[in-house]
Amino acid sequence: MSYVGEPFTHDLFVSYSHGDDGSGGAYLQPWSAAFAKELERELRADRKFRTSLRLFLDEDDRPGLGLDPLAPLTEQLQRQIGAAALLVVLMSPDYLASSWCADERNWWLARQAELGLPTDERIAAVRIWPTDEPWPAALNDSRGHPLVGFTFYTADGVPPRPLGWTDLPGAFGTEFRTALLDLVGRLYPKLEAMKARADELRRARAEAARLSQTGGQLLYLHGRADHASAWEQAGIALTDSGFAVVPGEPDRVENDPVRLQALRERRVETLAGCDALLLLGTEDGRALDADLVVVGKHDRQSARARSHRLLPCGLLDTVGAAIATTVRKATARIVQADWIDGTQPEWTPNVQRWLAAKGVRAELSP
Repeated sequence: MSYVGEPFTHDLFVSYSHGDDGSGGAYLQPWSAAFAKELERELRADRKFRTSLRLFLDEDDRPGLGLDPLAPLTEQLQRQIGAAALLVVLMSPDYLASSWCADERNWWLARQAELGLPTDERIAAVRIWPTDEPWPAALNDSRGHPLVGFTFYTADGVPPRPLGWTDLPGAFGTEFRTALLDLVGRLYPKLEAMKARADELRRARAEAARLSQTGGQLLYLHGRADHASAWEQAGIALTDSGFAVVPGEPDRVENDPVRLQALRERRVETLAGCDALLLLGTEDGRALDADLVVVGKHDRQSARARSHRLLPCGLLDTVGAAIATTVRKATARIVQADWIDGTQPEWTPNVQRWLAAKGVRAELSP
């Protein structure tokens, strides 16, 4: 498992051209492999990344990190490359001329699109050789200019060569290591940001699975004590259909500000642990209007801030036309409360379908 975590198997993929000359010579491969090794070593210097960081190179043959020699090469590479959180490009004229490097880049970009993740600030361009040719669009900024990236070639050398070119096969020198530490310092926060984003993705997928399952969701059924009979009927119907319902009784109506605040605090605390909120719609339209704003909007927002859950809100209409006015329905949409028909004898499947639709949306738009 990578430091960033699922859906990423690798934290970084280093893409580079071997610098082939057509006769088996790979001029850039030894330096590029040594660069990747030193990059991984420096990243692991931070204890936080030491045991979990994973860097992928297509020639990595360590158990569990390289390619299976018995499986189709292209299919494996597509999967491995797409499973990297960050893309590190060793930029050179050979890289720009390589159709294989273009394939690698496109595989990575395609997988990020499938995941619904933007690629901004997730590509590190390491300039190991001066380039005059135009860069691919994915490696340009919003103005169409090549990414600034990191310079890893001798600016005053004639001819230019990657930093540390003359150090191989020995250890890299000070100039190379200084430039490498600058790169590592920039990669650390990107890895942290991607880990947070991956955590968000995993939470969204787990929530989508909970909402889409057949029954078992924990629902907060909000109703007022003076509508206790309607609340109890709705609660029994929901539990009989396999849902768990909280609280165990309808909310009291408090006029004292201190008690009202305490009631709302308990409500938010309970809501934060629920999968969804249902507002009971009775013939008391005035009460429903207040509940839409106070519970459906403000208390729900507070609970979402605590739990980081979607916490969808539905208005369970148990009476029909008496409360289903055009203005009230519009207000419900504005506060993101979906109107659910609860006027028919068998209305609980409507709740299940509503939750399933919310689950699909949560998975598509984490």
